[in-house]
Amino acid sequence: MNQKQSGHLAERVSGILASFGGSSDVKTRYLKLPGGHFFACLLYIENIVDTMAIQEHIIEPLLQKPMTEEDEPFFPFIIQEVLQISDIEVFEDMDKVIDKLVNGSTIILFDGESDVLSADTAKWEERSLSNPKGQRTVQGPDIGFTESRSGNVALIRKYIKNPMLQAHTETYGKITNTSVTLVYLENLVDTEILSSIKEKLNEMPYDSVIGSNYITEYLTKESKSLFPLILNSDRPDVAAAEILEGRVCIVVDGTPFVLIAPAVLIQFFQSPDDYYLNSEATKYVRPLRFIFFWLSLYIPGLYVAFTTFHKGLLPVNLLVGFTAQQQSVPFPTVFETLLVLTLTDAIYEGSSRLPQNLVITISLFGAIVFGQASVEAQLVQPVTLVIISISFIFSSIIPIASLNYSVRIIKISLILIGALLGLYGIALFTLMLLVHLCYLRSFSVPYLAPVSPYSRRDMKKDVFIRKPIPEINQTVPVFHKEEQMEDQSKKENDS
Repeated sequence: MNQKQSGHLAERVSGILASFGGSSDVKTRYLKLPGGHFFACLLYIENIVDTMAIQEHIIEPLLQKPMTEEDEPFFPFIIQEVLQISDIEVFEDMDKVIDKLVNGSTIILFDGESDVLSADTAKWEERSLSNPKGQRTVQGPDIGFTESRSGNVALIRKYIKNPMLQAHTETYGKITNTSVTLVYLENLVDTEILSSIKEKLNEMPYDSVIGSNYITEYLTKESKSLFPLILNSDRPDVAAAEILEGRVCIVVDGTPFVLIAPAVLIQFFQSPDDYYLNSEATKYVRPLRFIFFWLSLYIPGLYVAFTTFHKGLLPVNLLVGFTAQQQSVPFPTVFETLLVLTLTDAIYEGSSRLPQNLVITISLFGAIVFGQASVEAQLVQPVTLVIISISFIFSSIIPIASLNYSVRIIKISLILIGALLGLYGIALFTLMLLVHLCYLRSFSVPYLAPVSPYSRRDMKKDVFIRKPIPEINQTVPVFHKEEQMEDQSKKENDS
């Protein structure tokens, strides 16, 4: 309802309370003021406001300070000489009154005045700073984001003390009214990418935005890809570093993980330890991550393909060992491999979500029952356990957990294709996977950049091998965005 409030105090208060359906946590406090304006009413929602601040900086000054004369402007007097709150706003729109209340402000109504005064007294229940859970490091800061949007923005500002750092907040979700802040460096950000993100967010039709993944799925809904096109992190230093690279950080209220866009594949193999440890000691760690990533994908599928279709390509001693083990197991190799892989993922999911005191129990139980007991019962081959274990360990080296979910699905696909078509099927799947990766775009930035399209400047900086910090710290970020097709540019010019 977008109407001006009436001048009668009781009617205006009743209208606001009716908007909340008589909710018991919406509190009112009537005051008899000294001077010309005799009555006022305070409205606020308990448990999300600082009641001590309301008492000391609003109620007491109103009761102690005599009101102004009739010929003197009333609201400037109240704001400048009476109230002791820093963030005060005057308006008369009923919808704005409701919005301010649910965001922790205290509403002050004065008898005989149509305007409304709002004072920011929000005090949300928040947990203290804790260690980051998503990206742990051996050396470096050990502070992670929390569920507080304003606190997370403050942590980023702690790293980038620069007036060019911009933070713009909007609310999304017709019901939840969730605050979302875009943080970026005005002199480094790509304006086209920033405009694209803002435009998509403004078109978001959601009724509720509970976490950052709501925004991730909407911004990347057109891709239909298994690979994450937006990076998420719970580390302020990682977010600050990405902002310094010209990217946009999306901070969502209520979640400790911020979103970073655009994202390319190489970012998911970068760890904060790469930059906190000496470059000479860690320069070859990232290439190992790439190797382990591809090995974790292909080892199970190649194992199934060789033991099913291409036994003649195996060494004789290895073939004899595989054959002897297969004869004692009742299941085909593909079913056995999928069974062990599924049980391994089940143990991983359980240990990730169960209470900490049960993780060790579940891990030991899984290792004994699904390891030693299944081999002794001749349900699975020992070599299958070894293959799946190696694949699982290699995939756990990926620094960003969101890429691991893509690895699982691709791994299962390779096992099934290897069982149906052998090495030829795996080769065809690899070709299709490379084509898909080359096709992917994250806000018009190629997903395989700077490898494809090739950028000699970026390849020398910080891709497969981490270069010394003096070589990567003094470059202006440039995104290699998708080039327009010739016919597309002609259409835009004609229009």
